[in-house]
Amino acid sequence: MAKEITYHCTLSEGIHARPAGHIARLCNTYQAEINWQNQRTGIAGSARNALSLVATDTLPGDSCRITLSGPDSDSAAVALEALLAHLPDFSAIAETAPGHLPRWLEELKPQYQTGACISEGIAIAPPVVIASASFDDLLAQSPQQHSSIELEQQTFATALATLRQEKIAALRLTEGIEHDLLEAHLAFISDGEFQDSIGDYLMQGQSCWQAVLHAAMDYSALLLRSSSRYIQQRTLDILDIATQILRTIDQTHPLLQGAPALTAPAVVFASALTPSQLLAIKRENLAGLVLSNTGKNSHTAILARALAIPTLADIALPTDSSGQKLVVLDAGYGILITDVTERILRDYRHEIAVQQQKISQPPAQSADKSLLTPEMIQWDLAAEDKNEAIKKMVDHLWLLQRTASRENLCQDIWAREIPFPTVVGSGFAIPHARTSAIENSTVSIARLKQPVAWGGVQVDMVFMLSISEHAAEHEHMRYFSTLARMLMNDEFVSQAKAATSPIALYDLIFSTLAR
Repeated sequence: MAKEITYHCTLSEGIHARPAGHIARLCNTYQAEINWQNQRTGIAGSARNALSLVATDTLPGDSCRITLSGPDSDSAAVALEALLAHLPDFSAIAETAPGHLPRWLEELKPQYQTGACISEGIAIAPPVVIASASFDDLLAQSPQQHSSIELEQQTFATALATLRQEKIAALRLTEGIEHDLLEAHLAFISDGEFQDSIGDYLMQGQSCWQAVLHAAMDYSALLLRSSSRYIQQRTLDILDIATQILRTIDQTHPLLQGAPALTAPAVVFASALTPSQLLAIKRENLAGLVLSNTGKNSHTAILARALAIPTLADIALPTDSSGQKLVVLDAGYGILITDVTERILRDYRHEIAVQQQKISQPPAQSADKSLLTPEMIQWDLAAEDKNEAIKKMVDHLWLLQRTASRENLCQDIWAREIPFPTVVGSGFAIPHARTSAIENSTVSIARLKQPVAWGGVQVDMVFMLSISEHAAEHEHMRYFSTLARMLMNDEFVSQAKAATSPIALYDLIFSTLAR
């Protein structure tokens, strides 16, 4: 007697390759015939077949009727219900629209392109373009001569068996997303309908090469008809699998040589980089990725995120990168800087160092809420101009966990600097802001290694006032006027300039305020 299950899809991207692979693997451990029908589309397919499941176009919210018939249908139904109740949700990568430049970078006026963030991070390296072959490219380069149908069938069977054994062996050595990807590819390679489709093209007298490509193109067309962009972007996996089969058949073909070996760190630019191509690149030399046509929810993009490779999408490939020394890829802001000056390079190296220091910090402890502590004084701070001084002072507050939003704090400081530079004479400047980026009002200080121009005046000591918006209405003016009076006192100015250490300056300020 047939058994029936109703499944309501809650997966954020529906039944795509990886959940379909989980279902098909379970169903193939039973003898029962298991039919899956999407009630919305009316499309039915075999639950024993991953491609057939994907083709049902099962999306979030769809209700599906699953019918099991056969000698072990009861036990198969129990196992399938248990799997569906805990089916992993392989969520799509969230798309991040290109944002504005960080305030400190605006001042440098860089030449840049914007793209969609796939995986956050910063990369500084020369660009390397990796060419990709499409189905049409491969079909146009198919060998003109081929053997008898029987020999072509034997060639295909041998290639498929070889590739399958390679995947099984690789599964034992991988885990996580790479393991899931290999399982999905193995499911496609082992798929009966895919093999039958290739067999049909072979029987029509096509070469093994042509038959593999035509069958793969048929399945890609099927996926492209899906309502889900996530499922549409699985076509890159079909191209990947087809390419792997062809490479097993002919390892010498020029279109199947794979990505060139990277001998040094590089930002890789590619149009349709397949997951296998990505995994073949030496990780230590892959500084970042720029993908022009590879889907933002493709397995290539998912792998890039899982491997923490800074990655942008939707940026055109450079026409010629041979003479370009460096690019800066800042995926967090969705920008690619193509004209890298020494100043941009120095500031980004500082930014990478700050981010790495932040990552290595221990969890936040109960913060000191004092207005000023010795740790808030930076001594002999290297800065080329006031932009760099403000950035480094804000970064320091971020590392001290006095602000959770250094970008907002920087914007608020600059909002007062632009109309009226906060230089006050005697080599002092008092940048300040009343801001939501600070929970507890803070005075931070930097003695600069070299004076910088600040509103046309040379400044070598900076007092930054970051006043919480929760403070009393005129508190920031009270702090500002107190500091101004201190800096009008010639004795204080002389003693501040003569201070030989952060603690000496701290003690001077503390004693002056206590008077």
